[in-house]
Amino acid sequence: MATLSDAQVAASARLTAAFKARQNREAARIAALVALYYQRHVNVEDPQAIEAWLELMIPRLIRSSDNGAREAAVFYDALRRIEVVRSDAPFKAVPSTGVIDAGVRKSLLTVGPFDYTNKAREIRTLDVGPQQERAMLAEAKQVTSKKIAQAVVRHAQAGGRQTIHVNSEQDRVALGWVRVTRAKPCYFCAMLAARGIHYRPFKEDSFEISNANFTGTGDAKVHDECGCSLKAVYADNDPILDRNETFVDQWSLWGAGGGDAVLRFRRGYEHWRTTGEYLTWDQADSA
Repeated sequence: MATLSDAQVAASARLTAAFKARQNREAARIAALVALYYQRHVNVEDPQAIEAWLELMIPRLIRSSDNGAREAAVFYDALRRIEVVRSDAPFKAVPSTGVIDAGVRKSLLTVGPFDYTNKAREIRTLDVGPQQERAMLAEAKQVTSKKIAQAVVRHAQAGGRQTIHVNSEQDRVALGWVRVTRAKPCYFCAMLAARGIHYRPFKEDSFEISNANFTGTGDAKVHDECGCSLKAVYADNDPILDRNETFVDQWSLWGAGGGDAVLRFRRGYEHWRTTGEYLTWDQADSA
């Protein structure tokens, strides 16, 4: 099996951190643009204003995702040059452009105007004065603005994630790809990271049927404001595998043993994330 030298590990870590930072900055930029325009300029009860907002912002979001895909392809090739020393396995990454489709429109409408409409309907049934009602409606719009920004982050990074996903499965010297999470991600991302390397050929998606808030295929599922990225793996001593070992151990502790493994893992993991303490299997199962 291939192993990485200390120099390769250090160079790979620098490159990966820089790439992820650029992707996050661009996602945050486009998310702020889309949400701020909605907050300041869109009358949420005017269908024409909503349509104008979508027509203006969706092309920008598509460009952002496609640019992220192209940058991810450059990153993939650069990372491969660092981690793969073989000269008999040439490979050129292809960017996954066009990932964002018509579904983005439904996504933005659902978390923004539709969510606001439901909140406004509830507010108007309350026994409050006009001033308080206006304040509550303004707060409702602010809440949906935040949800829009969170959704845009996911969509903006879709091209980059898909590029790493697809190319690592087509790269014959890659062991596969691995999920790279935040320090303490949500329970679902931790659970997917616990699966370790996603080997080629594509293995069965045991989490394919899952919470509707998570989109994507198998281990590549993401959610709004998801902080995860993907990385191709070429060696068994890739440090990211050690980093994810905590999640592997936690899944072994709470996920195994039958019953509702996902719920039990969620209880145990969220307790650990909040307190740093480990529940036993029985405690997590009966919480």
